[in-house]
Amino acid sequence: MYHSQKNKEYPLKGGNTISVIGGAGHVGLPLCLTLAKHGFHVYGIDTNQESNDAIMRGTLPFKEEMGKEYLDEALSQGTLYMTNDTSVMQESKIVVITLGTPLDKNLNPWISDLIQTIIENSRYFSSGQLIILRSTVYPGTTEAVKRILEKGDRFTVGKDILLVYAPERVVQGKSIMEIQELPQLIGTFDDNSYQVAEEFFKSFIKAECLRLSPVEAELGKLFCNMYRYVNFALANEFYLISDLYKANIHNIIDSCNYKYPRMNIPRPGPNVAGPCLFKDGWFLLERLPFNEIISASFKINEGMPMQIVTRIEQMTSITKATILGVTFKAGSDDTRNSLSLKLKNQLLRNGYEVILVDPNVIGYQSIKEIEGSDVVILMTPHEEFKDFNSIKRIVANDNCLFVDIWGFWDSMKYKSQNGFFFGKDV
Repeated sequence: MYHSQKNKEYPLKGGNTISVIGGAGHVGLPLCLTLAKHGFHVYGIDTNQESNDAIMRGTLPFKEEMGKEYLDEALSQGTLYMTNDTSVMQESKIVVITLGTPLDKNLNPWISDLIQTIIENSRYFSSGQLIILRSTVYPGTTEAVKRILEKGDRFTVGKDILLVYAPERVVQGKSIMEIQELPQLIGTFDDNSYQVAEEFFKSFIKAECLRLSPVEAELGKLFCNMYRYVNFALANEFYLISDLYKANIHNIIDSCNYKYPRMNIPRPGPNVAGPCLFKDGWFLLERLPFNEIISASFKINEGMPMQIVTRIEQMTSITKATILGVTFKAGSDDTRNSLSLKLKNQLLRNGYEVILVDPNVIGYQSIKEIEGSDVVILMTPHEEFKDFNSIKRIVANDNCLFVDIWGFWDSMKYKSQNGFFFGKDV
């Protein structure tokens, strides 16, 4: 939990001091580093003291493009300080909240920790501060935060204290670059809050700020992720339909997309997942009576591992199965909500030996251990897996069945049975 230390000597001073709650996370840390790069003094506040200590030693807790360079500069300049002490917010003119908002075991949005953190630490808020809510939330959350701030007549939002909802919309792993390049949605109740927030964001982003109401900005964040998720689900459904007719999905997509301005079908993929795409749709469905498109997309994408297992068992006998890639996206070291782990459990449940290989994550097997596999399934198209011939040589089993729904291995993209092919046929 967060801690308060009375009479603490604050290491950072000055009118350009910012506090980021959740500062060691995938959203918070890139923002901390970006702000430090642009001349702010930044308190990264996080309950994970192990991560805080590692960051202060110059070690990033996850992969982030330009992250190490930005971190080294911030530490050398003394513009970043990581702590679990929320009382440092008293020294900040702006407080940014980037806490994670997961789903509970029943797939309901869980924002209780976020709300409780705001309630417990509201005593550190002061007149003139700007509070920026940046977490993914369900519609209406900013209104609830406004009620918390105004409880007891201590503050009036827009007059004594400022409040906006300003979500991130970056690609994980490239957050630092995209924070500075993408337009910023700002949801606000009043002119004062918007003007101060706009001035703040314009000090470190190159793009425009776009004003919305808080609920419009909350919905906009969710819509961005669900637009991608639904389109990936459509590509996966097209894949399943094509397979039913023994038609090559990649040939269809290439031909339909080619110089046709109204078509941009993405590639199908067995691992459309991750902490955002997995959960954000459920924030929209909580009150929606007609939820077929998003809920169907969830079933399609989450069902791809079982589609693979079923197809494998129809084509060959298995003793040993290899999964290439455990993270939810290529080039990442984040395994949260990865469907590779779901596939692993389904294979184990059927009694197979399972080897998991991922060059970006410590603790999984070496690529050498895939020798003798009966099936090799490419779940995450890391660049390290690009050389198919090298992988085939390590497997050393001509009867091995290879699975690449992504179309990542160019040599078999159009020749395989929609991503299923035996090593002896290559």
